[in-house]
Amino acid sequence: MPKHIIRLLVLMVAFAAAALYAKSYFTVDSFYRFGHYRADSVTDIATLEPVFQTPSPCSSCHALRYAEWSTNVHRTVICEVCHGAAQGHPTQTKVPIPAETIRLCTQCHEAMAGRPLTSVRQVAIGRHFPDADCIACHNPHAPKIGAAVQQAANLRAGHDLTANCAACHGTNGISPNPDWPNLAGQSASYLMRALASFKIGERKNETMGPIAQPLEDADVRNVAYYFATLSCAAPTAKIAATSARVAAIVERCALCHGQGGRGSSNPALPKLAAQNSGYLVAAIKAFRTGERTNPIMSEIAGKLDETDINGVAAYFAAQNCQTKSHLVSR
Repeated sequence: MPKHIIRLLVLMVAFAAAALYAKSYFTVDSFYRFGHYRADSVTDIATLEPVFQTPSPCSSCHALRYAEWSTNVHRTVICEVCHGAAQGHPTQTKVPIPAETIRLCTQCHEAMAGRPLTSVRQVAIGRHFPDADCIACHNPHAPKIGAAVQQAANLRAGHDLTANCAACHGTNGISPNPDWPNLAGQSASYLMRALASFKIGERKNETMGPIAQPLEDADVRNVAYYFATLSCAAPTAKIAATSARVAAIVERCALCHGQGGRGSSNPALPKLAAQNSGYLVAAIKAFRTGERTNPIMSEIAGKLDETDINGVAAYFAAQNCQTKSHLVSR
């Protein structure tokens, strides 16, 4: 073989050896774990905890929220789209609860020029209750107004569980104390959300917290639906003509609570008609001071003085109430 051929082959081998050495020297080890050439790192990558857990692990700790989500339109949106990656949760990290739902919800629901029409509802943000937080009206897990978990309620079990409620709320859901709320005829969806909020500590109350915490999700549903079947009481007092200012305030209240406070198309919001005035005064003041929080209620209550609050409470306490049953018992 000619010498120049031998020299060329030797040069090629030397160049290849140098290239292989340079490749191993300049390439960091993590490239083979996270780069395109995974090689022997496939096994290591497979054993890593997934960053996105999917909703399945959530059901054991958040059964009520999971039930709301899984039976409604947001079931196509996994939990971590809104709450962030759940890697290491719950032992190593907490999953955040979104604070700015307007910014979050508009990623899918804001009407934009050129955005293709889809089955996802599009809203004009400036005309759709501007500045109001989305969750003031919409349950984020079951966002359609009027949506609720469609599960049967055991009314007999609900009746038995209300023995602990009678001291404050009466055996028939009509409170003997004017400073405590009547529950009879209230929306089941609202009562479920209220009880669930006390249960998880989202809403604070020294009496209700210890009562709600031991309740199972089925207990919450049964109690709420039982009280919803009871008849609300006729108002205990008549009211003289209200001032123009109070009339304007209660007209605004009707947008969420219905005319006369008898309920609207959104059962997640409470009925106010024939409710105890003392309780209504305390509730409005709690929103005004920040003891209770709701973007719409806090904004409204913050503009009311003592005369306004007493006038609004007296107006709703004197209204005739109505009850509608949408229950399925078993």
